[in-house]
Amino acid sequence: MVNQAFHKALPLNCQIEITYRCNHLCTFCYNSPTGEREMTTPQIFEALAKVRELGVLYVTLTGGEALCHKDFFKIAVEARRLGMALRIYSNGYLLADKKMVRRVKALKPMEVEISIHGSRPESHEALTRIKGSFKKTVKALENLVAEGIKVNLKCPITNLNQNELFEIRDLGDRLGLRVTFDAVITPKDDGDQDPLALRAQDEFLDKYWGDWYSELHHGMMPPKANHCAADGSVNCGTARSGLTIDPYGNILPCVALRRKAGNILETEDLVDLWQNSPVLNGARQLSVDAREKLDHHENGPYFSYCMGVAETQTGDPLAMYPQAEINAKAVRQHYDLLQIEDPEERANSA
Repeated sequence: MVNQAFHKALPLNCQIEITYRCNHLCTFCYNSPTGEREMTTPQIFEALAKVRELGVLYVTLTGGEALCHKDFFKIAVEARRLGMALRIYSNGYLLADKKMVRRVKALKPMEVEISIHGSRPESHEALTRIKGSFKKTVKALENLVAEGIKVNLKCPITNLNQNELFEIRDLGDRLGLRVTFDAVITPKDDGDQDPLALRAQDEFLDKYWGDWYSELHHGMMPPKANHCAADGSVNCGTARSGLTIDPYGNILPCVALRRKAGNILETEDLVDLWQNSPVLNGARQLSVDAREKLDHHENGPYFSYCMGVAETQTGDPLAMYPQAEINAKAVRQHYDLLQIEDPEERANSA
């Protein structure tokens, strides 16, 4: 069903940024609030009803910090009432409160995604800039696990935590959680490049994708291509497997490609917009074009390439940007050193 929906561009997921408010001050946050009026709770309810009519099966509530919205639980309950499954993105700070976690459990979420930025307070809080946030995040993870809630634990790799990855992994292991590391730091949505100063060092990335990767990930091999691409025909699922709605109600192809296709509050027929919007159809074609371009690159099969990052960082959604090139080259070298050949390449060379 998932592959069929992907090919027909039937959206299964909608990510809704319900607020830009946050209780952290993360130095690499990509959010770029403009000062416009955020959607009211009734307007978010309207947005939820419209995406459900579109056929969306699960909604992701994020921010900012989603739990900072004064009506977070009302919004989450409404999503569930409409029959959609629920995913929550959070920094975990408020989930150090067991009562809060029990309220989350009552929502029966698919999962709660939490980010951790270090194995100790000094590194984690250098990024969040909130004293005590490390202890709160760890407590949140303990509370969620104790309540049997599925947790996706993520760690963006920066030059402040790059030497703590094994300790971060071990922290996850102690809680029975697999840590997903992300080796790409992105610019802000408004094009501000300052977060890139926190990128992991190039020499480290060679080591990460090479000597460290399998050991760090309990024997797993580095991934090839984007996780949201169902097959090799497109680069990713932007405007295909899902959509994003920002706090102002703007409809975007995905969380990274911030091209406004319309506003959910001004859109009477979301199905028509989804099928006929020049912005959304253009994003779908870009994904095809990006895949074709990567297929002609020497490291093409090894790219985790994001058109949104490319556009924000270079002004061109099909341009190469350093993070993608460095990572793809390092992943390829890892496979070459292990003398592992892609099955498709074997078939083509036979």
